[in-house]
Amino acid sequence: MKNKLFTIIAAVLYLFNTILAQDPPPLPDAPNQGPISGLYILAIGGMIIAVKKYFDRAR
Repeated sequence: MKNKLFTIIAAVLYLFNTILAQDPPPLPDAPNQGPISGLYILAIGGMIIAVKKYFDRAR
């Protein structure tokens, strides 16, 4: 009985140390950036529309 208990404890400690000895997974890379140029075009278009509306009201 003692021999079996010792064997189980030794096996559990061995497996536990094997799991802890492994390298951690690598960190994720930086996310891919979106098409910033498309956002600039959208912002410029919005500014042009706002300026046109402002000057059309001023008349």
